[in-house]
Amino acid sequence: MATLARSSLLPQCTSCARRYARLAFEGWRPLQQSQQQIRGKQKLAKPADTVTIKLLKDVRRFGRKGSCIPISAGQMRNRWYPSRIAEYVSANELKELKRQNVDIERDFTFGVEIPAQEIVDTEEEQIKPYVRPIELEFLSPERSTELISIFVPQTIEFFRQPIESDTKESLEQHLGASDAADILRAAATSTPKPELTSIYGSVSTADVLTSIKAVLANNDEAARVILSESDIRFVEGLAAGETTRVKHLGRFAIEIQVKGVNAPIKRTVSVRAQR
Repeated sequence: MATLARSSLLPQCTSCARRYARLAFEGWRPLQQSQQQIRGKQKLAKPADTVTIKLLKDVRRFGRKGSCIPISAGQMRNRWYPSRIAEYVSANELKELKRQNVDIERDFTFGVEIPAQEIVDTEEEQIKPYVRPIELEFLSPERSTELISIFVPQTIEFFRQPIESDTKESLEQHLGASDAADILRAAATSTPKPELTSIYGSVSTADVLTSIKAVLANNDEAARVILSESDIRFVEGLAAGETTRVKHLGRFAIEIQVKGVNAPIKRTVSVRAQR
């Protein structure tokens, strides 16, 4: 039977196997070191993520206004530039600064020894994001008048509880006191004068303004109409002593005067008894 002979090229013992393995590892190590060195050079060649900026105001622990300092690009982009704390230095300006040997370094001691009441708190300005001011487009007086004429009804109704009068009851109680008195009272009541029915509370120009704004709020454009209580006034139906409010039932003419328009808008306010 044939025997299996060992190849003379393979290690014959454990010590030979370790020697062959060590030689193979020593031959592979220089290649690994060269690859590591190449990767290290690539990392060192990567430029730092900083930019040179010029301060527009004194900033504590950074420098005085007008100083040129390096700062991270993210902080400049997200905080300082939107808040108008600093501005970018162009490439030509940077070359000129280097030619004049101007120090471009951050001053960590600036503002540290200043009393607390004199330190400008710029850190809050750095954290506070820049908010673009809202530009409001105001309606023209003519357009405001047109919207009021469209959406405000001709009659604005209010409901109030009336105050019951006791005049009739007092007359019935006095009837029969004497014949002459009854005759005089009968003559006086034969042609009764119209009486105003008083109400609990009142209806004022402020109430009318609130009702008008509630109607205009149903439309996005009409909701932008600007009106004040002084723009509304009662012109007809007022009792003696009433100016900006009515205290009885009835119908009253009002005028809505939009600033910038000569002709007012006329509407009617109806105060009815609440049931």
